[in-house]
Amino acid sequence: MRKKRKSVIKFSSLLRQKKTLDRGVFVKTTHKSFLHTHIIYIMPPPFQEDEEDEEEEGKEELFLEETLRAAKWCAFLAGKEIRNAWGTTSSEVKNTKKNDVDLVTLTDEKCEKMIKEYIRERFPDHLIVGEEETAAGGDVIPEMSAKPTWYIDPVDGTTNFIHSYPNSCVSIGLTMKKEPVVGVVFNPITREMFVGVKGRGSQLINVGGNDLNEETDVKMIRVSNATTLKKALIATEIGVGRDEKTIDAIMGRIRNIVQNSRSVRCTGSCAMNMCAVASGRVDGFFEIGFGGPWDNCAATVIVREAGGVVVDPSGEEMHLNARRVLCANSREIMEEFVAALKPVEDGPAEPPKPSLATTL
Repeated sequence: MRKKRKSVIKFSSLLRQKKTLDRGVFVKTTHKSFLHTHIIYIMPPPFQEDEEDEEEEGKEELFLEETLRAAKWCAFLAGKEIRNAWGTTSSEVKNTKKNDVDLVTLTDEKCEKMIKEYIRERFPDHLIVGEEETAAGGDVIPEMSAKPTWYIDPVDGTTNFIHSYPNSCVSIGLTMKKEPVVGVVFNPITREMFVGVKGRGSQLINVGGNDLNEETDVKMIRVSNATTLKKALIATEIGVGRDEKTIDAIMGRIRNIVQNSRSVRCTGSCAMNMCAVASGRVDGFFEIGFGGPWDNCAATVIVREAGGVVVDPSGEEMHLNARRVLCANSREIMEEFVAALKPVEDGPAEPPKPSLATTL
């Protein structure tokens, strides 16, 4: 019987057939000694760049995990403080900011101080932008930095807090390279914590325990499946502008949304409204003229990771420092939403869209 020859294929000959081997490739080969055509898979050679990319990804994942853990713990601490102060003298008005309806309490200041101390101890190189410190410093919002930056609203929904209306929260967001990547929003009265991390999705966590630090139930959340603005429930806020033309602009937009949607809700917290979009409780939300990036940084991550869209109410790209936001469950509803708002000009007390802003 004729002895079979061993089939030997040189790697160099395959390289001539497929020179780019940054990924594994299938190569078709034939040889006169072969009875059949062979398909051979060539593993890619090890590349230093791939190893470096994996190392960077690992560092980023570790960073996100550490900062998420810190944000949640800060939310637990502040949440306990808010809950303990609920209905006491610590929930009474201590001061005002822009006008008589833009309020501050002792709890706002105490919670912000507590959160900042915790973050500075663990991340001394990070920047921190807090609502109350910014207001005390002349209400000038710092320019965004590429460095890791925390945006803190110790009590979003302060008016609700003062009136014991159960829709207030602590909002803690983190940006990297000016992009929101971690967000935690916690309403300690309802014990609901919303969490979003870039690339990981968004969660709703029910919090238990006397110290409000036990995660009793965790579930992933998604935006609603509403398909048109006509079938959508929309949230918005009145803001703090009280001059006649600004009120006309606010009411004009609400009128347009009422005419084009199922209904409208105002519940007193930018961050909580955005989390309502993320969890499918409402289908869209917009507000023009809220306090600053601490109101929507955390919730922006949560909405996007839940499958939603976040833009400027004009339809432009949202800028955290612009003090304007619109979010929706889908791009289709977002476009209808923007079109419904477009006919109404901004009021004199309202910030302009990002492309017209002189400072951001």
